[in-house]
Amino acid sequence: MGSRNRIMVFAATVLYLFLHFPSRTEAGAELVAPNGKAIAEKALELARKESVHTSDFFTGSAHKNPASKPVLQKCASSFKQAVQFLNLSGLEGGTASLDVHYALDLAEYCRDALSSGRVQIDSATARVQKWTAVYDAAQATVVFLEN
Repeated sequence: MGSRNRIMVFAATVLYLFLHFPSRTEAGAELVAPNGKAIAEKALELARKESVHTSDFFTGSAHKNPASKPVLQKCASSFKQAVQFLNLSGLEGGTASLDVHYALDLAEYCRDALSSGRVQIDSATARVQKWTAVYDAAQATVVFLEN
């Protein structure tokens, strides 16, 4: 995904998140406006949820496609592992974007496994693409916050 597309995904995510935060009157006096860290946390929360859903998808697909079961189980495991990297724990040390990038590495591992295993399941490809779009938005918020 090119830098222009990432910017568009980031802008759309920020707009979406901004519109779904409580208003000042709903949140009370202590919440004046959402800050960058809160937006990044929300984007990462969405990416973690998408990772769990994607892992569950591949687990279910492994049961439905016995011939491709080992590859699909690898993908399920990869997305399950990705959850642990989608956080801001490295923000203080300046490694948050690197930590988040490890989740992308796991998705790439799944893509490679699907390709090398010659698994041709359209819904699997679409599922990885959907995860990647959510990941890109989360990663963009982390990079923005870290810089």
